[in-house]
Amino acid sequence: MYFILNYVQKISCIPETKQLLVAQLISVVVFLLFVYISIKFFTFFCSKVLGNVLSRLGLKKWTNALASKRFFIALGFCLTAILIINFYPLFISKEVKWLLTVVNKITGLFVIFCFSWLIHTFLNTIDSLYGRNPKLPVKGLVQAVKIIVFLGTGLFILSLLLGRKPTYIITGLSALAAVFSLIFKDPILGFAASIQLTTNNLIKIGDWITVDSAGADGNIIDIGLTSVRVQNFDMTIVSVPTYDLISKPFKNWNGMYDARARRIQRSIIIDVDTVRFLDKGMLNRLKKIDLLKDYLSEKEEEVNKFNAEHNLQENILNGRHLTNIGTFRKYAELYLASRPYVVKDTPELTLMVRQLKQEAHGLPLEIYCFLNTTVWTQYESLQSDIFDHLFSVLPEFGLFAYQQPSGQNIAQGIKLLQGK
Repeated sequence: MYFILNYVQKISCIPETKQLLVAQLISVVVFLLFVYISIKFFTFFCSKVLGNVLSRLGLKKWTNALASKRFFIALGFCLTAILIINFYPLFISKEVKWLLTVVNKITGLFVIFCFSWLIHTFLNTIDSLYGRNPKLPVKGLVQAVKIIVFLGTGLFILSLLLGRKPTYIITGLSALAAVFSLIFKDPILGFAASIQLTTNNLIKIGDWITVDSAGADGNIIDIGLTSVRVQNFDMTIVSVPTYDLISKPFKNWNGMYDARARRIQRSIIIDVDTVRFLDKGMLNRLKKIDLLKDYLSEKEEEVNKFNAEHNLQENILNGRHLTNIGTFRKYAELYLASRPYVVKDTPELTLMVRQLKQEAHGLPLEIYCFLNTTVWTQYESLQSDIFDHLFSVLPEFGLFAYQQPSGQNIAQGIKLLQGK
């Protein structure tokens, strides 16, 4: 500044009272030129030199991500900010106090914005690298840190403009804490929920989840701070509040994919009126079924031996007898075990056919097993094949599946009555 003033004083056409102001204006122009050249130099250095160094160190993925998010440019601005915060007093005269104050404030704001921008670009880089990583969804955490940076930036700006320490501003804002807690209620709850969900590995991008309360049944496509976006199988997109996944029940189907098996748990409702003991004719006919041949021979021998040992009479109410529903239940179990696509050698993947509690419509016979596929279309096709077969063989056991009378059934009954 004073170097420029010496030259201005040598110009006779400039009044003495205006010489300091002219010199100061020229110095400000030189200062702005200095800032411009510094920005150009440091951004070039960071983008080219520093970027090439990181690439040679085997960090090409990080280098490309940082460059795409303009991190190197922000770093160049930060280096410029550090430079000018130390050198700007050389360009501004202490005698022009108002200009010194203005430049001091502007320089301070420049430094705050540069470093905030640098942190923001770095967070964007992390989000681009790991935000959609199924094993490490950090988008919610990144958004939370961005909010903290935003609040911190606002705090430092207020502190600079008011000429007060940040602690003074915090004390003054404490009275507004209740208001802020209401405004940022969802981000706060979402931030806490995001930490629990990610640290406990409850969900990740790509998981199939079902949230009945939100009407969500599909794959997770995005995990944010306040919401989790789910693309349903009908291609609609549902936004589920992150906190709901902690406070409300939801189903994650990821365990099914890990086990590489999907469960069938479905019942056939048997008409109870068709349940009875096996007679000789039906027993002999069922013995011709390959799956039941050994089982029926063994059971028949066991029943006859028991009845003979206990000297039981031939009355149907005495002794042990085979039933059609028990035989069908065993047949269904053997049939499932014979299918190559049904898992049967893994203890935790149960295979069984069982009776459930009788209902008003009949007796539920539940098929419980696992198929060795998680592909939806294959699963549905194989499940249909199983029940197609089981429904078709029911009459062979003298059993019928219950169904409510239809209009056609009623019409046939009326015709029979009229025929009589």
